[in-house]
Amino acid sequence: MCRFLLLVLFAASVAHSQDTISVDAVSAMPVCGQKTSPAEGPCATAPKPLSEISPFYPEKARQERKEGTVVLKLTINKDGAVSDVHVVNGIEKDIDQAAVEAVGQWKFSPGTYQGNPVDVELSVSVNFRLTATPQQSSPNENLQARQETAQNIRNLYSDANEAYSRGDYATSANLLRRITSMQPQGGYAWNQLGRALLAMNELDAAAQALETAIQKDPATRDAYNNLGLVYWRQGKYEEAATEFRRQIVVNPDDHYSHRNLGMMLHDQHRCGEAMPELQKGLLLTPNHAGSMVAEGECDIDLGNQAKGISELEQATSISSAPDIFNSAAYALAKRNIEISMAEKWSDACLTIEKTHFQYVPLDHLTPEQLSYVYSMSAYWDTRGWIYFLRGDNTAARSYVEASWSLLADPSVGDHLGHIYEKLGRPADAAKLYAMAVASADLQARAETDADDLGDARKQLTKLVPGNLDREIRQAHADLSNKNVMLIANVGGLSATADFAVRISPGAKPPEFHWLSGDKALGKFTDSLQAAKLPVFVPESSAVSAPLRGKLTCHSEEPSCRFVFLSAEEAVNVAQNEMALAGATTATTTTHDPNVYDNVAMGMRIALPDEWKMVKDDPGSFSKPWNVMFGKSNSAAMFMLTKERFEGPMELYLKALDSYFSKQTDFKLAGEEMVKRDGLTGKRWDVSWNQNGILFSAVMEMFGVGDDYYRVTALAPSEVYDRYAETFENVLHSVQFPMLHADPRLLDPAK
Repeated sequence: MCRFLLLVLFAASVAHSQDTISVDAVSAMPVCGQKTSPAEGPCATAPKPLSEISPFYPEKARQERKEGTVVLKLTINKDGAVSDVHVVNGIEKDIDQAAVEAVGQWKFSPGTYQGNPVDVELSVSVNFRLTATPQQSSPNENLQARQETAQNIRNLYSDANEAYSRGDYATSANLLRRITSMQPQGGYAWNQLGRALLAMNELDAAAQALETAIQKDPATRDAYNNLGLVYWRQGKYEEAATEFRRQIVVNPDDHYSHRNLGMMLHDQHRCGEAMPELQKGLLLTPNHAGSMVAEGECDIDLGNQAKGISELEQATSISSAPDIFNSAAYALAKRNIEISMAEKWSDACLTIEKTHFQYVPLDHLTPEQLSYVYSMSAYWDTRGWIYFLRGDNTAARSYVEASWSLLADPSVGDHLGHIYEKLGRPADAAKLYAMAVASADLQARAETDADDLGDARKQLTKLVPGNLDREIRQAHADLSNKNVMLIANVGGLSATADFAVRISPGAKPPEFHWLSGDKALGKFTDSLQAAKLPVFVPESSAVSAPLRGKLTCHSEEPSCRFVFLSAEEAVNVAQNEMALAGATTATTTTHDPNVYDNVAMGMRIALPDEWKMVKDDPGSFSKPWNVMFGKSNSAAMFMLTKERFEGPMELYLKALDSYFSKQTDFKLAGEEMVKRDGLTGKRWDVSWNQNGILFSAVMEMFGVGDDYYRVTALAPSEVYDRYAETFENVLHSVQFPMLHADPRLLDPAK
């Protein structure tokens, strides 16, 4: 289709107090009614920006004070989406990429020609400028302004934590960048920024932010550990070990660092060094199932097989998480021991995980729902490998082929290669081994299993002796085309569209649901459903998996290309869409005044009429978060508390009892189990004397990892009965939004 050139003027600007980005985006082509007229040649009306994402300033470029202008060429499609973004004049790789990624997410009302939407080319200039360092504030600086700034920062922290909790890491990172521009000397914000970037798998940027956090605060309680996680993900094992040990110097009882150091050394088969760290971590936080699995594997590898298997059994008995069952099963299957036990644990894992795939609507797939596909793909590989060890090659092939179709991972490719060899298909096996080796070059969140990667390379050498470079190059090309299918371009269209897809086992046809892009491509649904899919689920899995894909058509080509996103790519896309949706709808969001809903704190309650929040004191790693509610002319109160405590519930309750026992006439009158929104906790009936007034209260306590949630209803004893029903109604309304997020978010340092 012919594209028209035009001039559009629009701006996306962010201006903060120091070391931040100022962005102006201006096109360079004329538009009808400005410098040209239709009589001088065809021209289109100007696209109008509907939503704009501001580029982030790469941390390294910011610190090196690099500035300049990036000139981009892009196309505004007739559906208003941006495509074909490329750099015409750049500054450096990181800054150029930041501009491309941000502008590529903008949305427009399309340009038109003769009343019809058309594709339009634009030239966009993005100016990266660092503001000058402000002068020091005078001692007489307006107190109100300082208080407003402090409150703004608190609000930004709250919003950033809420975004992180719901898996919207891009929004969290952008909010934290604003905080670092307002408080560049604060190490905590840099640490939180690094954590968000790590969750987005932007490892270089995460390392830069965490290094800055350490520079600002050498006594940090978290940043060394988080930097160690980044280095571990990057394969810089010695650097990672150094950072974990630095964190331990700062805080000898940091269980995260002991645990992470031990598990990394375990992955490197350095069990002699790993065991003391794993044991120390378990001493600090008993019953951590992941550490028990690693400890069990090390004991098996050190010759203590009975003890190791017992530790794996203990891990599966204290945790119902599917990843623990899968890890324990794979620990046995990898060593080809106790296969019956491995099979039992793998089946338990699949049974639990299968529940996540019920009632998943295609019109709004969340990152959480798509992440379950990523996990299930890995679990299918474990089950298939167990079938292979059992000698059931047909079932093994069904599960591992399905896993490979959704998850290009060295371990899965290596396993499938062995299955093909056993089935007498050496050429297919060689191809899979080569792709397994090549897949290690793909940046992914999962740690590559060095044993399986090495085995794939070894097997490939056996099947294809000589120089393997050609095989590996071809494997990279095969990987890029692995999840592609072609359908006829009926009508010779030029357009793109995003689809949600549900694939099911057996003869049930796939479902394709148009999400965004050119609506004309919605008519290709029947053709897509009739095509042979390159992705699938195991025949006996009873799982219908949600996926994402993109359909692209060019008028000069006879076929349209549909690309299924990998499970990890689908999660990334959904997270970016969530960030964009949050940015465009934040100003129109309304809240029920009788509901307190704070995802960052992790609690939600319904309040009776006339009860209002009277105090909100956001906490930190070392300080509890307290929110207080009350009503006018009443001493009755309702309090929410979130605090971190390194230890099990029993120890937390003992610490609470010790603290409250210092109150005058403190009495614990009753204790019972209670369950709220899926969490089981303890309920206390207590009383104490405060300034001559006897108070009665109900406290309910719940724990998730190292996060503890306390709900307290209290009033003077002589009027407590007047509010008892109100208190019970509020207690029964308590919910925990973090329960509905990806479980991995509850312990980000795992």
